[in-house]
Amino acid sequence: MTEPLVLSEITPPIATVKLNDPPMNPISMRTLDALHAALDRVASDPQVRCVILTGAGERAFCAGGDLRQESSFQDAAAAKAFRDYGRRTLNRLEEFEKPIVAAIHGYCIGGGTALAWVCDIRLAANNTVFRAGDAYLGLIPSWGMGLLRLPRFVGRNKALDILLIGQNFGAEEARDLGLVTRVVPLAELQQAAREVAERIASASPTAIQATRRAVFYGLRNGWEETARYEEELCAEVFEHPDAKEGMAAFFEKRAPRFQDR
Repeated sequence: MTEPLVLSEITPPIATVKLNDPPMNPISMRTLDALHAALDRVASDPQVRCVILTGAGERAFCAGGDLRQESSFQDAAAAKAFRDYGRRTLNRLEEFEKPIVAAIHGYCIGGGTALAWVCDIRLAANNTVFRAGDAYLGLIPSWGMGLLRLPRFVGRNKALDILLIGQNFGAEEARDLGLVTRVVPLAELQQAAREVAERIASASPTAIQATRRAVFYGLRNGWEETARYEEELCAEVFEHPDAKEGMAAFFEKRAPRFQDR
């Protein structure tokens, strides 16, 4: 029996979603279908408060789009459908109902960087190799990361360094650019991701999600619009029972009992 292209495992309050086409975990239309199915399963479980996204095998988190499939697209409509699906996938990961921690190792290339860098927290093993060298395949980034998000993440100059030179760079450099939250030894990657996910899961899910929504909104809108949206979210969160529970737990010197979403 063929293994699923994406695996999901739920051990509340954490879920793990794993790209499962080793050794390189390339992304095809079928992989995206499987990824969305796994996300559906995770989203439907109210006990899940944080998700870890990772890749199977030892060689790669994800080596990007499946070039065999991309080269077989016979018309512009098929290629556009793949690009559109990639964009919808990044949007879903960024706006997902639960925060996502990426546990990255080995090669993380092209579309793999898009999946990894869009996650809320990004841990990289010390053997991680990043590359966004689409131009050296006669292509350009097309999922809303390299041309859209990356300049906002690292600035115009660093984005052009990454995209135009298109060379490999490691986890430490990615951390210095702010693309990676922390670099850890490969043997400690999954445990480190679990610890971060558990830390996030201990906070108020309502407050965590509101914070994420505000940040994403601010990346897409102006100052005044974002300030108004911030106030909307503040009013919503301050009326939620978690706000009262958090204050009560603080003064009573106990762990808060926040509600699942």
